[in-house]
Amino acid sequence: MTLDLSSVRAKLAHSAEHAQAVKNEVMAWMDRNPYSVLQKVNANSTRYGVVIRVNEPPPFYRWSLIIADCIYSLRCCLDHLVYAIACHEAVPKSPSHEGRLQFPIAKDRADFDDAVICRKQLGTISDPVRTAIESYQPYNRLHADLPPLLSILRELSNQDKHKLLPLVLHSAVTYEFGMDFGGVDVSDRDPRFVPSSGEIEDGAEVGAVTFNRPTPNMRFDRTIVHVVIAMRHSKRDPATPTSYEWTDFKPLLNFLSAEVRQIIYEVSAKVV
Repeated sequence: MTLDLSSVRAKLAHSAEHAQAVKNEVMAWMDRNPYSVLQKVNANSTRYGVVIRVNEPPPFYRWSLIIADCIYSLRCCLDHLVYAIACHEAVPKSPSHEGRLQFPIAKDRADFDDAVICRKQLGTISDPVRTAIESYQPYNRLHADLPPLLSILRELSNQDKHKLLPLVLHSAVTYEFGMDFGGVDVSDRDPRFVPSSGEIEDGAEVGAVTFNRPTPNMRFDRTIVHVVIAMRHSKRDPATPTSYEWTDFKPLLNFLSAEVRQIIYEVSAKVV
């Protein structure tokens, strides 16, 4: 009998619909030029800054709800996968420990064993399937730039049960500044570019050029700034700055979806 993954695929498709919907809404918001870039200078002309003026506040509550639906469906995909396999392997009987079945996401091997052996989250699922599931646990599958992807999925899914997932306008991922010095040689004034990082609010400075002594009548002749809608999650390395808690929501959803898809493919391939 063929393994029935119809509910898994349905949840995966539902997640993709929500992900695309929120991406489309954010793109439409960006196309309306919702923020503008202004220049400012301090009183003694030693710091020339570029600030963001938010003309159309982003609808974070709405986007958070849509993203949460995407996250929820991705998490459900994994639980549906375990249930489908347990039912398949138990035919013609019902699966053992049916009410406890779920895809465990554990912080370490001891936690995984507790979930599987003590809490029976995999019921009596076959050893090859269990081994495949364990290979995707966060402690076995590190990410180059982010915390393990399943740990992010678990964190966001649990967080959504109690509060909205936080979204912010985040520091420019790309920017291009040019300054017109009006023919003045500023090499002896130690000009330095100072980028910003972190959350961006209306009126926030996103970059500046500083001088070690007053340098009046300077101006930016090019200010191109791109910001992102970012989601908060735990840091990969606790010692890194707080800005590492935020990731552009679009690639993050892509990463999580790709991880879940690969798990479905690899784990289901172990079913006889």
